[in-house]
Amino acid sequence: MKSHAFSAFTLLLAAFASPVWSAATLSVGDQRGNARAILEAAGELKNTPYTLDWHEFANAAPLLEAMRAGSIDAGSVGDAPLTFAVAAGLDAKGILATRYAGNAIVVKKGSPIRSVKDLQGKRIATVKGSSGHNLALQALHKAGVDPKAVNFVFTTPAEATLVLDQGGVDAVSTWEPYVSFATHQSGAQILADGKAYPALNYLVASNSAIASKKAELADFSQRLTRARAWGEQHPEEYAAAISKLLRIPQDVALAKVKREINTVDSDSAEVLAIQQNTADFYVKNGLIPKPLKAASFIDLSLSQGK
Repeated sequence: MKSHAFSAFTLLLAAFASPVWSAATLSVGDQRGNARAILEAAGELKNTPYTLDWHEFANAAPLLEAMRAGSIDAGSVGDAPLTFAVAAGLDAKGILATRYAGNAIVVKKGSPIRSVKDLQGKRIATVKGSSGHNLALQALHKAGVDPKAVNFVFTTPAEATLVLDQGGVDAVSTWEPYVSFATHQSGAQILADGKAYPALNYLVASNSAIASKKAELADFSQRLTRARAWGEQHPEEYAAAISKLLRIPQDVALAKVKREINTVDSDSAEVLAIQQNTADFYVKNGLIPKPLKAASFIDLSLSQGK
């Protein structure tokens, strides 16, 4: 009898210690295979104790709008568009951060523009409030060029590189895979590289999802952390998965992988400092109306199992 009672008590304790899967489905937004490709390639989408409902977006703005509308629970976006969205009322937090170096300003093959300083008086295509927009502003500031002295053309990332090819703009400030597409397919040249300007990518979750799907989000973020580490060690396999998922050439996919880096950054103080710099920079340049505290919308504790 004592043995049976002990076994029952042990099972009860185990049940309480196990994650409570509060929902059967986790709806996740993705941009051009950002998270999904690496998770699939690393084998981290097998045996999930919940259903993953993937939604593909062209860039961060519509993804974050879908999150605000309650259509998705989580998604991968850059620090700049997250700042822009939070300032506009998005109720969400970045729960996993990675260092990102895939942003770049590119010019057409044979362009007379040789430096960021040469962009004065020129037309730069980008997505408003995006990581590309942030990079352009940062690079102009470093080069001593007043942002008001250039003409920003706000469009989608795919249209931006197309307009560059057609001569409608002088430069494009964008991210991967659009950078590698432009350099490999059209011979575009990189004017300023994201490696020189610290940026972050996040797994972002709505606060309502954090409250109701904590176990799912913790599990998903841990799978993504393992997948990112795998991707650093297996760039060719990761690129092959991206090539298949996005139907892009292998050389473009491999260039994307090598440029992005995407190393998980678990140092909360470091992440908050970079994010605060982005928020302050956006206030200074009039992209958001008032100051934001990075700590109010960044919390890495969930992805770290805290």
